[in-house]
Amino acid sequence: MKVHKNYRYLLLVMGACVQFCCGIAYMWSVFQPYAIKKYALDTSAANLPFGILLGVFVFGNLAGGILQKKWNVRLIILIGAVIMCFGLFATAFIPVQNPWLLNITFGCLAGFGCGLTYNTVLATLQRWFPDKSGLVTGIIICSAGLFGFVMNPIANKMLELYGFRTAMATVAMILFVICMLAGVFIKAPTKDYLEKFSEKNDIAIKKQFTTKEMVHTKQYYIVAITFALAVPSYFLMNPMLMSLGMERGLNAKTALLGVMLVSIMNTIGRLSMPWISDKLGRKVVLQVLFAMNIITVLLLIIATGYAFLVLVSCIALYYGGFMGMYPTLNADFFGTKNAGVNYGVVMFGYAISSIFCPYLVRAVAKSSMGISLSFVIAAVASGLGFLLILMLNRPE
Repeated sequence: MKVHKNYRYLLLVMGACVQFCCGIAYMWSVFQPYAIKKYALDTSAANLPFGILLGVFVFGNLAGGILQKKWNVRLIILIGAVIMCFGLFATAFIPVQNPWLLNITFGCLAGFGCGLTYNTVLATLQRWFPDKSGLVTGIIICSAGLFGFVMNPIANKMLELYGFRTAMATVAMILFVICMLAGVFIKAPTKDYLEKFSEKNDIAIKKQFTTKEMVHTKQYYIVAITFALAVPSYFLMNPMLMSLGMERGLNAKTALLGVMLVSIMNTIGRLSMPWISDKLGRKVVLQVLFAMNIITVLLLIIATGYAFLVLVSCIALYYGGFMGMYPTLNADFFGTKNAGVNYGVVMFGYAISSIFCPYLVRAVAKSSMGISLSFVIAAVASGLGFLLILMLNRPE
């Protein structure tokens, strides 16, 4: 396949635009207070669509990985985008007497479509850039993190002026247009591209693990389990960031600023950590992220005001780092040929955390420690993750 030297960079830009739209989970913290008011929900019930979305997102990732072996990647991306945007649009019109439908439209439909698109874009771009795996993965992953910074202020203003229905429907239409315009440019490299590119650039071709081979390695289980242990601190805090911030002494405007700041730090983590790990090593960076996560999440138990804002921003930085590191680690350890389906299987750890955390919030809310107990649990999870990473080495 003869490809112009700059063609893959055009694909990178288009892929980043589509991936930006896959950051829909980061807008629920803005919509959540309005959902509570509109549908008369308690906090745990209002957080459930967010948790379901993250869980179903993983199954969308897995489906995207499987379909990449059979279907045109452009078609998968566009179908995923249609399902995602339809789910968001349908969410706008859920009747007040049936709030459980939010779990279907926002949680299941939008989550599945988002995962389908997200995985396909990521795996496709990794194959185009075998020489810059960490950096390109970071760029693609961080594009989703930018969503909250760009779209949340817009959504918040629309919520204030027009309410839940109009704001959600408008966001859905904006994302649909972006995905359709950018998604049509994306295609997979031909089979001989990696071999010829690697030969020309003197890049050693690593062993390309099939999914069956991968799940028979101890490294797979360490990677999947530590992924599950890495993210509870963020999952427990993110969907109720605005309401929790106001409980800790922030006014509504400062709490919204916190949502934007969290998005910025999330994005920085997604871009910087894979790039840093190209130089320092994946294992070292993961150890540092786990160690810092333990300290920060424990300090959140007592933090108020601007200290709370700083600490949740740090949690977002680490979470972004984890989200950038694990797809990079997946491609680095198990190869890029089957990266789509392999990463979908690795994300089962992520799915377990995302589904379990909303129920954890509901359970600990009844304890004498309240939300503080969930932060303690998140710190313990990070501690276990740190210990498991010590045992991690490259599979043979």
